[in-house]
Amino acid sequence: MTRLARAGRATVAVVSGLAVVGVLGATAAVGDQWVGRWTGATQAALDAGTREVPVEPAELPEVCPPPVRLPDGADVGDDQFDAAPVRTRTTLGAAVAGATELPGLTALDGSGEDSLTEGTGAAVASGPVDGVRVLRAQPSAVDPLRASAAVASLTTAGDLRGLAAASCATPSTSHWLVGGSSEVGASALLAVQNPSPRPASVALEVFGPSGRVAVGGQSAFTVAPGEQVVTRLDSLAPEQRRLAVHVRATGARVTTSLQSQGIDGLVPAGTDLVEAGAAPTTTLAVSGVLSRGEATDDDHAATMWLLAPDEPGAADVRVYGPDGRVTLRGAEEVPLAAGDVVGVPLGGLEPGAYTVVVDADVPVVGAARFAVPGALGEDAVVEGTPFDVAWSAGRAVGAPDEPASGQVALPGGADGATLVLAGVPADRGADDAPDGEVVATVRGLGEDGAVAAEREVTVPVGGTVELPAADVGAVTAVTVDTEATGDASLAWSVRLTAADAADTADALVATLDPTPTVVAPGSVAVRRIDAW
Repeated sequence: MTRLARAGRATVAVVSGLAVVGVLGATAAVGDQWVGRWTGATQAALDAGTREVPVEPAELPEVCPPPVRLPDGADVGDDQFDAAPVRTRTTLGAAVAGATELPGLTALDGSGEDSLTEGTGAAVASGPVDGVRVLRAQPSAVDPLRASAAVASLTTAGDLRGLAAASCATPSTSHWLVGGSSEVGASALLAVQNPSPRPASVALEVFGPSGRVAVGGQSAFTVAPGEQVVTRLDSLAPEQRRLAVHVRATGARVTTSLQSQGIDGLVPAGTDLVEAGAAPTTTLAVSGVLSRGEATDDDHAATMWLLAPDEPGAADVRVYGPDGRVTLRGAEEVPLAAGDVVGVPLGGLEPGAYTVVVDADVPVVGAARFAVPGALGEDAVVEGTPFDVAWSAGRAVGAPDEPASGQVALPGGADGATLVLAGVPADRGADDAPDGEVVATVRGLGEDGAVAAEREVTVPVGGTVELPAADVGAVTAVTVDTEATGDASLAWSVRLTAADAADTADALVATLDPTPTVVAPGSVAVRRIDAW
């Protein structure tokens, strides 16, 4: 079972005959974070005389990022140099298994609900969207909830040229986003959504290459219930080559995403949706980083961005690819100044997909960026090579002694989808030789929600492998499960690709991170305690 699965029970104290009712809802929401407070002798003392009380798990909404759009004022209206010569098409995909009732898709304020189509294995949905959508699913107290939704915005030409995609996220009170730029020619639109019935007070911390950026009173605002607030970081914190944002909310939980878009002169330089990654931690991993064999000094080579928000330290950056571990010169010990967003070049790698693992002596957040070239259409009035970019957020590394389970919904619009899976060794020292394998069970869901195919993939520890989603018949979603190995964990993501206006295959790219499987607690243990 996962950590969340093992958190299926909690103990609730009743003090002087008064039941702490609010704790029951909190237990369903935070799982093992609550259970962790009741361990050892305290737990043993409370176990005697307790009784089980059934608890209905709380609804788990997943909020999708808004469709990408041009920043205000970007289109000057010149037909010859039209910033938006083609329409952006945004599509959504969703798949849910293990819910107590048929899940639905609503607007941010909960209105306009459309039920998913009930399939033989999962409830599914796919189709175009023109605004923020929320996947609402009621977990079961018996079956694990496997819920995932994702959106993709495809623009084949113009300033927004690119494939921008992101998995939909569960609301939280804290989000860390690393990615994007506010230099001339770049825009960064931060979207904060509040799906709850209560207002949220939001505060922003913005970081750049030279530390924390002073943004004044514009860093605090209120997001009304069922509303969204979009902030232009290129106006709030201009001339920052590398950006990181910490979004904190009180009063209600929110979701966030960042639309990153760039222009190199008049040539598109890529568009993507930056997802929130792991909270500051000493170990994180980024899966699905693509190398085309660029030189170390190539501006379009992949890079890893790191931020130590609170204190200085150092980080070791390790790279695992198709042929195993790769040593990057200069990445063995990366100095980290507190508050500075540091770029670590990943050029010099052979072509292929890689996984980057960071071990730091202070808590860090991070993300990786890579770019792919394309071509301009025959009717283009400018010259140059357009690029599209993909951002992958740093995620916490799973414990090697625990199984893992997750899923990714596949939105329409992309031409292809590829799973990128890596075996992250538990021992990552310079003298440790990665060994062994992780066996992942990959299942693809078809249009009817049924499992189209299943395949066991052997992933070498210290290596990265790729699997086309078509090999398991994945149209709606893909699921991945592993057993505990004791000496390695699995990191994985999905790479989406599409052709551009010049019909250049795989010229547009994006990545999707998995959502974890949730096992909600179905009951709590209650015992009366007289406190003096």
